[in-house]
Amino acid sequence: MIKDLVILILSAAAIVVAVRFLLVPGIGKIGAALKFSAKVRGQMIGYATSVPEFTVLVAGALNGVFDAGMWNIASSNIINWALFLITVFALHQQLDLKNKIFIDELIFGVLSVILPLLMFAFGIGTGYITAVGLLAFFVFYKVMDKRLNRAGKPAPLPPGAENGSVAGGSLYLLLGVAVILLSGRFLGSSAGALITQLNVPAWAVGWILGLVTSVCELASFIEIYRMHKPKDSPTHIKDTQEALDALVASNIANLGLILPLGMLIYLTVIR
Repeated sequence: MIKDLVILILSAAAIVVAVRFLLVPGIGKIGAALKFSAKVRGQMIGYATSVPEFTVLVAGALNGVFDAGMWNIASSNIINWALFLITVFALHQQLDLKNKIFIDELIFGVLSVILPLLMFAFGIGTGYITAVGLLAFFVFYKVMDKRLNRAGKPAPLPPGAENGSVAGGSLYLLLGVAVILLSGRFLGSSAGALITQLNVPAWAVGWILGLVTSVCELASFIEIYRMHKPKDSPTHIKDTQEALDALVASNIANLGLILPLGMLIYLTVIR
């Protein structure tokens, strides 16, 4: 039991380090080369920080605890929102959220929390129809985001990314994904062992994993605000734009991309 707990903690720590020092810097380097706007870079960071949830979901399924992975998705989306709001209020940026340009992101962000809770409330479990419906929701989000938002100016660059390149950034991303995939495999197996040995409910393990994997999002929120300091003016809201898009992209990817893909893998390969 102690061994599995240590493996779980070390695996989670490795995932956080990979996101902080490989995935996010890699996106920064690619964004510098391709002149990403704050919105695009925020979404890219959001998708990158969802990789841990995918590895945990698949690894959990491989170890017979797919329900824990589903709870990980639901809990991660709730915890991500809490960590985002904590960051925003701690840095005194809460007034930015009153800007009407954030309405669509806020709506989709709220839906990313409500929908998985409704799935549990109405007993909507794993199935091909559910997977297709969730994928359709992700496509709907992307279509609406494209229609409602225009591409902005290039975002401020993170320190060290001024000479970024697609090749260099891609190398960082590949290394980060490799570390996360390997760590996620150990994380899922240790979680499965703990459930079996301690008879811990799958939902409880899901919440624990959700808290662990959401540390990546917290690190990204803090890093985003750090990249935008000092602000150009009191009306500068690109930092909150990027952080909010990172939150929403991560949550929507968890619900509309990662969960259904995990379901399909579980239904066609594992079960």
